Amino acid sequence: MAVNDKTYNPVQAISVKALEDLNAFRFVSHLGSVCALDSKALGVSEVDWVNGEMASVVSLGTIAIETSTTVNIGDNITSDATGKGKPAIASEEVNGRAINNCTGAGFVTINLVP
Repeated sequence: MAVNDKTYNPVQAISVKALEDLNAFRFVSHLGSVCALDSKALGVSEVDWVNGEMASVVSLGTIAIETSTTVNIGDNITSDATGKGKPAIASEEVNGRAINNCTGAGFVTINLVP
């Protein structure tokens, strides 16, 4: 398991029933599932959640997100197919903006975009 060494400041958390097991620091959909590729997220989970639990999802403020590729400061961030963050291009949904760098897969802190 990758280790998150980023600091962040969550402002608002929303509870949603987990429709599947959810990993920490991944995008979560409005339905309580892992966010689909390039889709709008409800927010980001801070801890692992088990299917059926009421999961707390950070929906406003800054939060760490696990990435699947390199991210640069200022990049618009969307979800990959596993809920990890990746740079958004063109018309893809923007879930946040990177406030630090990550070379390759790892973690960045993002400012969530509602």
